[in-house]
Amino acid sequence: MKIDVGIINYNGGAELTACVKSLMEQSEPVRVFVFDNASMDDSIHTLRAQGLDCKIIECKKNLGYAGACNGLLENMDADIQVLCNMDLEFDPAWASNLLKCFERHPEAGSVASLVMEKSGVVNAVGVQFGPDLFAKNEASGLNIAEADVREKEVFGCYGAVMSFRKEAAVAAGKMDASFFLFFEETEWYFRHNLAGFKTVFCPDAKVYHERSMTTVRYSPRKLFYSERNRLRTAVRLLPWSDVFKLPFLGFVRYLKMAKGGVPGQSGDGKKLSKVSICTALFKAWFQAFVMLPEELLIRMKYRRQFGKVSAVVSNILKTYPVDR
Repeated sequence: MKIDVGIINYNGGAELTACVKSLMEQSEPVRVFVFDNASMDDSIHTLRAQGLDCKIIECKKNLGYAGACNGLLENMDADIQVLCNMDLEFDPAWASNLLKCFERHPEAGSVASLVMEKSGVVNAVGVQFGPDLFAKNEASGLNIAEADVREKEVFGCYGAVMSFRKEAAVAAGKMDASFFLFFEETEWYFRHNLAGFKTVFCPDAKVYHERSMTTVRYSPRKLFYSERNRLRTAVRLLPWSDVFKLPFLGFVRYLKMAKGGVPGQSGDGKKLSKVSICTALFKAWFQAFVMLPEELLIRMKYRRQFGKVSAVVSNILKTYPVDR
């Protein structure tokens, strides 16, 4: 099996070059593609100056993460394909261990890497869900000694690095470019599951990630996209009885979050206000409501394509609950 790795770049700076170099140093050779999302920095110029063996695809418009992923999928044709952030560093044995896991699990359509910080703090093992499709990364923030890092079946890959068989990607179809940022990989992995492909977590396939450079933790922008796209996905996938509960479930979750305290500032140090957070949430719900007719058409399309969608999704929510 061969591996194609596609990197989504947006103002990646020196981190992009470091990511590509770590892939060039793999014990198992990989082919590297870089999709530049109309960056405004010199990251592509810096990468080219290094003379590294990778294909660079420059887009004049920022297509968002989902659009860039689709652009990479159109260019990659290896048996095993990978989509990832530019702010990653791959362990030298990552590709070799990834392939071994695919070989051990011929039934798996996807293999999830162990994504962690160099300090030993885990970013994600798997994904867990609340009844309203609120997603939480399993073991996020835990020291690796405290996390369950056995090889096991999980819902899907953490969005920072997604590794899958070509046939699984074809069966799932393209990512929804209208999502732009956040939840696009989650919606995509629901389709992987609906198409009959499972994901296995491989603790030996290690990737180091120091959190996102392109989006800011706790920012209203991140909150808007993640909430809007979660709601859109819920309308597409959940049973009607659960769709009608979304406003109530959302209110209860927001209330719990508020009681836990609202961060005073975003990840880049900017001051956060309750007004900005509430505005982002209102905008997310409003846009999701406006897009409801489109989502209903997609809901019908998925049921024609995959069959018993609600039953499969309900089983996923029971298997990977956010509170377990």
